[in-house]
Amino acid sequence: MLARVLLMLCAVVGAAAFHAPTWPAASLSASRSSSPIQMSRVCDMTGKSANNANRVTFSNKHNAYRQYPNLQTKRFFSPELNRQVRMKVACSTIRTIRKLGIDATAKKYGVDLSKF
Repeated sequence: MLARVLLMLCAVVGAAAFHAPTWPAASLSASRSSSPIQMSRVCDMTGKSANNANRVTFSNKHNAYRQYPNLQTKRFFSPELNRQVRMKVACSTIRTIRKLGIDATAKKYGVDLSKF
């Protein structure tokens, strides 16, 4: 009877050695991988985002890919807020800001600069 219990115990311990550990850290990393955190590739001022396009080969094969906007993180001085505003904007938007000013551009696109 005692030999049978010891044999069962050894079998359970031996089988457990080949399984992955079920620690809270292992389950935490699994939950992270199921919902990855990605930074948005969207202009804070204009809302420009990626465009769907096709890369066409010489044999006329179409391979889908995305054309992302040229985003740059820039600091602008806002005279209305009297402070620096840090935004991720497209290069085309930087040209508009240089032409009109940061406050006029924000008003044009309906952006609240106090949130940046």
